[in-house]
Amino acid sequence: STVLPRQPMRERWRPLLAAALALAAVALLVFVLRPLWPRLGELVEQARALDPAWVFLVALLYLPFCALLLPGSWVTIFCCLVWGFWPTFPAIVLASNLGAALAFVLGRTLLGARVLAWCAARPKFAAVQQAIGAESFRLVFLLRLTPLVPFNALNYLLGVTPLRFRPYALGTFLGMLPGTALNCYTLASVRDLAPILSGKLPPDPLGVAGIVARIALTLVATVLVTRRARAALAGTLS
Repeated sequence: STVLPRQPMRERWRPLLAAALALAAVALLVFVLRPLWPRLGELVEQARALDPAWVFLVALLYLPFCALLLPGSWVTIFCCLVWGFWPTFPAIVLASNLGAALAFVLGRTLLGARVLAWCAARPKFAAVQQAIGAESFRLVFLLRLTPLVPFNALNYLLGVTPLRFRPYALGTFLGMLPGTALNCYTLASVRDLAPILSGKLPPDPLGVAGIVARIALTLVATVLVTRRARAALAGTLS
């Protein structure tokens, strides 16, 4: 009879780790986020009474969200609705970059084999993986500017490339900065508009027009930045 080679210890507990992460994601959705959803308005009002420094603690939810492939945009939305643009913007920049670094390290170490198998079945991801070199700062920067690959998936994808951590971290930081600023600015503008729409403040035509104009200009800027980044990225990957 043929004796199969014994799997290394790391290979044997990788599926268990993946299953544990999946169960943690489901538990987070079912037992934490879902019960809070009907009370979101009340929760926002209570959070506004807290010291603004709390935004940095709340923003750290980006770390488990990034590791579990959950959308961290909910963290940005909540923080902007509670605290506005400042200090949400620096808190989200710090937390999202820490979350991206955590997922990158997990993709390079514990979950590397699973990420490689996941990428192999997706031609778009495989093309990005083949194009990334050890010093691909420009490519990382462009990938962060355009949603060609979702944020959380890109963190793991780049972890299984030859890319060094330094260009990854710098490209991630600079590439995400414009999008984070535009998102926070838009959501902070919606926060300013909410009391008027709910009838808590008398409508000021000029004030409302100014807020709507801010939101519209921010969305236009986001589209323009994304288009230019996508065009530059297409030339790099072709």
